[in-house]
Amino acid sequence: METSVRFTPLCGVDGDAPLCYLLEIDSFTILLDCGWDEACSEELLEPVKKVLPRVDAVLLSHPDLAHLGALPYLVGRAGLQAPVYSTKPVRRMGEMFHFEAVLAKQAISEFDVYDLDHVDAAFRLNPRWRELRYSQRHVLVAPAAPPLGLPSAAQAPTEQPPGGGITITPLPAGRFPGGAVWRISLGCGEEVVYAVDYNHRKERLLNGTTFPEILASQQPALLVSDCLNALAPTADKRRRDEELLDAITATVEGEGCVLLPTDAAGRVLELALLLDEHFARARISATPVLLSATVRTVLEFARSQLEYFGSEMAQTFALKRTLPFSFRKLSVVTRVEELGAIPGPKVVLATLASLEAGPARQLLVEWAAQPRNTIIFTERACPGTLAHTLQMHDPSAAPEPLRLPLRMARRVPLEGEELAAWQAAKAAEAAEGALEGARRGGSGPLDRLSGAPSLSTAARLAGLAQFAFEPTSAPATPAAAAKAGGAGGGGGGGGSAAGGAATPAAGLTSRPSHGSSSTPLDQPLRSNTQSISRLVRDAATGAVVQQLAPQAAGANGFGGPGGPGSGDGGGDPGLLIDGFQPPARAKHAMFPDDDEEVYTPWDEYGAVLGGDEFRVPTLLEPGAAGPRLGAAGGGGEGMEVDGGAGAGGADVADEVEEAPTKLVETEVTLELKAALRFFDFEGRADGRSLRDTLARVAPRRLALVHGGAAPRAELAGALRHDLAEFGTEVATPGLGEVVEARLAPSHVAALSEGLAGSLDVRQAGQYGVAWLEGLFARGAHTDPANGAPILTIEPLPMDEDTPHAAAGADAAAASTAAGTGSVLLAQAGAAVTLSKLKAALAAAGFESHFPSRGVLAVMTGEGPDAGALIVTLGSQPGAGLGAAAGGEAAAAAAADRARVVLEGPTGEAYYRVREVIYSQFGVC
Repeated sequence: METSVRFTPLCGVDGDAPLCYLLEIDSFTILLDCGWDEACSEELLEPVKKVLPRVDAVLLSHPDLAHLGALPYLVGRAGLQAPVYSTKPVRRMGEMFHFEAVLAKQAISEFDVYDLDHVDAAFRLNPRWRELRYSQRHVLVAPAAPPLGLPSAAQAPTEQPPGGGITITPLPAGRFPGGAVWRISLGCGEEVVYAVDYNHRKERLLNGTTFPEILASQQPALLVSDCLNALAPTADKRRRDEELLDAITATVEGEGCVLLPTDAAGRVLELALLLDEHFARARISATPVLLSATVRTVLEFARSQLEYFGSEMAQTFALKRTLPFSFRKLSVVTRVEELGAIPGPKVVLATLASLEAGPARQLLVEWAAQPRNTIIFTERACPGTLAHTLQMHDPSAAPEPLRLPLRMARRVPLEGEELAAWQAAKAAEAAEGALEGARRGGSGPLDRLSGAPSLSTAARLAGLAQFAFEPTSAPATPAAAAKAGGAGGGGGGGGSAAGGAATPAAGLTSRPSHGSSSTPLDQPLRSNTQSISRLVRDAATGAVVQQLAPQAAGANGFGGPGGPGSGDGGGDPGLLIDGFQPPARAKHAMFPDDDEEVYTPWDEYGAVLGGDEFRVPTLLEPGAAGPRLGAAGGGGEGMEVDGGAGAGGADVADEVEEAPTKLVETEVTLELKAALRFFDFEGRADGRSLRDTLARVAPRRLALVHGGAAPRAELAGALRHDLAEFGTEVATPGLGEVVEARLAPSHVAALSEGLAGSLDVRQAGQYGVAWLEGLFARGAHTDPANGAPILTIEPLPMDEDTPHAAAGADAAAASTAAGTGSVLLAQAGAAVTLSKLKAALAAAGFESHFPSRGVLAVMTGEGPDAGALIVTLGSQPGAGLGAAAGGEAAAAAAADRARVVLEGPTGEAYYRVREVIYSQFGVC
């Protein structure tokens, strides 16, 4: 059955635009990445939102915002319900990217496109997220069950799955931790590969990508690749590192500071390792600093995911037993104010790389006016950002320094009338939310989060997992809450249920309102009702309120006139009986004595104290308290902000809200006198490597995206020339243009059990291959999918009188004589080289050497019978079947379009050398 594959770019075609593409395999739709720009333009997502209802799966390749920046918006506001697939570092580091971006934008503006609730709902609380390991095969659509015996119409499924079944496999991309090249295998035997932003080089942090070697034995039907670096020259990595470190050293020796704007959880780790290694080795009177709000959480997670990093990191941990990312010289801080405690010149890696927000922007304004300082960029900035403006500036073109007007903003706490107005507005909002929740009878995770503003940012992130999936079993209406709480018509003193509309539930006494004259810290939690009461949580609003126990008149002294619990004023007005339920037959007032024994752990230094003893609340919520969230978050991974307790949880008060703030904007003029430098640490393959990698894979169809018009045209023209002999179709689609491929097997044949069992199947990579000679014949069965007849393979007839038999005998004789009837595939897709052949010949007892480049001479015989066999490796068409005088050639197609040619006199040594060459292939 024919399989239709359609690839459509939704975004990310030209320049540095974010990446988002649509892949349709028959009726199954896959969204490849969902990036967003720095400005969070909703117009950019219009093509994505149109196709969102029919998206069946989302594949994420990298954790930066250019690849998954729109995910919180699509999940929280656009209603994306499809499952998301990625590696674990892409999920966790992507959350750090978003957390850092949201904090930075909210610190300087009223950013409300999406918030931390949407980030958490898209990442940590997303039940449809599936994490895959490298090379782990996951079935998206299961293939149809094979019929027993020969297929028939009764055994065939009524509806074929898309592509006969779809399987996805992430392969290392080599640029970001957990970055993946997606290999999408179809049930018809074809493959689609999505490979963008990969790196072929090995670095301190990561190894290079491996997908060209893995796909060398399988020509993909479609390969999607980026060409952003198509015009980038090949650079010397060691020389680049030395130039960067020399520029930093020269600046700090001149008593200057260095600012390197970087990302939050990606390439910053490579730079951190480089700086720590350099400053630990060199004697420099400066301190390298890593400045980010989420840096501690990023490092803790990176230490726990060592299997996703390179072999150098693994060997360092295995041999030296050193904890990864335990820096010797590099300091880790979370706030700009902490830099004041570090003496001397500083080299700071700070977020964000765009300089639109974050501590990097603040340091730029402070340091740019000093000529002794240096600003170093390590990646290209997106157009429209401050970093792009500085990168495009040429200091030699203008005699005067660059002056740019900038808007700086900071948040200050509310005071006086502004604080009182804010408290009144929050009280009205809480009351409206309570009524709305009572009308709806329940709410979703995002609604419940927005209704609990009494927690700080870190506390909400630390405990959001427990809160979002907390079962709601409490009654929704005030009447049901009163019934469940057992509240009745208690005594006087404001606890009566007569004015039922005045309180949330009958028998419940609310805390003082926001509009009262007392401050939040002066408001009592319980009032003297001259009655026994207890604190409960209102089921409708979630507020902590006082519930009055129902009183019964009798001789026990609790409900009668003059008793301490009466409401007629006969009791002692200063007596507050609270916190317990007296027995029904008690004759006198009883007070509980059921305090649990307090156990304090001790060690050799004294009592063991925790963080709660030193926690200082900043501002208690003046209204109803929300649900209590533990710092551990019910098992959810916490997120540390501003130097909290660690990666496992945030050291914040559970029911303490961050002080309300307001934005204070100022206009400043940025006068650029500091030096500007650029060093490419993006971790992408250069132009020559891109061309060689894609030519080595040699797909049948190639779609080039994510690059300017000139780079795409240059790379497309070069690949059309390199892949001409493979018939590769190279396309450069624009926005909305479709690259379509229709895939179908040439023939469908059925093998009997006896014939299938007699085949000598050899393993070649992930496939089993066998050689079979026979004649196709029309079978008695038809394919139920399209009605085409199913062919059968019959053995070659032995009767030499028939033309077919003569042709078959001639073909078999030719195959036996020249060896051309064999199928030769390189072992596991690896290319065969003369160096490998030389090592294999040496293991077999043959001495060989290289008389010239591309020629291997194999010495045979001794004394007068000594001779030589010549082995060459060619790539021109027809080079693999030539023969020398008196000799015979044994040729095979190698993985890298090379052909092995053996020339020399026939004899025992010739056939032994040929067997060694055959042993380098999977099937002979």
